[in-house]
Amino acid sequence: MFVMIVEMVLTAVSYGLHIYFTILLLFVGVLTLILYRMLRFPRPTPYTVKCFLKRGVLTRHSPIIIGHRGGGLEAPENTIAAFKLAKENGATGVEFDLDFTKDGIPVIIHDSTVDRTTDGTGKVSDFSYDQIRRLDASAKHPLRDKFPNQRIPHLQEVIDLCIGLGLQMYIDVKAAKQASKAASVLKNVFASHQLYDKAMVCSFYPNVIFQIRRADPNILTALTWRKNFISNTDYDGPSRYKDWWKQVFAPWLDRIWELHLHSWVYDFLGVGVFLSHTAHLSREYVKEWRDKGISIVLWTVNSPVEKRYFTEVLKCPIMTDSVKWDLEQTAA
Repeated sequence: MFVMIVEMVLTAVSYGLHIYFTILLLFVGVLTLILYRMLRFPRPTPYTVKCFLKRGVLTRHSPIIIGHRGGGLEAPENTIAAFKLAKENGATGVEFDLDFTKDGIPVIIHDSTVDRTTDGTGKVSDFSYDQIRRLDASAKHPLRDKFPNQRIPHLQEVIDLCIGLGLQMYIDVKAAKQASKAASVLKNVFASHQLYDKAMVCSFYPNVIFQIRRADPNILTALTWRKNFISNTDYDGPSRYKDWWKQVFAPWLDRIWELHLHSWVYDFLGVGVFLSHTAHLSREYVKEWRDKGISIVLWTVNSPVEKRYFTEVLKCPIMTDSVKWDLEQTAA
């Protein structure tokens, strides 16, 4: 079969058919470029993004501090107590994670299971809303005695709280397989509460951002990324997979995704912000994104040296688990 194909190609070339083949390739390339330009989503202006990020800061030069999951070192993560404390400690915004219960109710929890943070066990998607509300979201936190009986909150509950407190919201969509549902819910929430200058939707998954932008192009969005996301559970953590062939293949997918993400995916989706892990960060990397007109937000910054460097030298917004420490140190 291979020999036959080679003979066919050589015959085509000998008869000058390669010219038509080249013309066909050029036509396909031009058509692809036209479709790309027509279908890509509009990107918000740098001024719009800057106004969102800077909203709530004390002065023009104040650091932008975002409570990661509300500030998980200072209170049980993704709880009402954490968001209130983040505001008290001076955060300008909070990041929290969106998932869905068995009956389709949007709730705020990071993991796909309730095991790590609550007194229950099982997948979030296996609980009804009434069942998941009975769990104690502070049960395994070191400060559980100070913040007892915290519940996994409803999305609406958190939005109402953040609007009341004046906190900017960074909504991280974890339910990649429920991208359409997330887009529908967030479209309605943004429209009903006019969250366009108060909230941003973030995700590791481009299909989530695509669905959000398609549902409402006016919603600010951000792509989240770290190296080895497909391969490992954490940056330098264990593999996500047990099968040897998946462990071998996944790093290749990571490299392919990294190439496409940094070359055209961000542009096609029209994101205005890029959420980057700090492990692979440098001045050059920050400059690369800023030259593209994209603001960069760093996570999760808990090291005292990194906090000072990223906020004072690189002038980047940071997500942190310890809001109070940040503000005390940067003000010193």
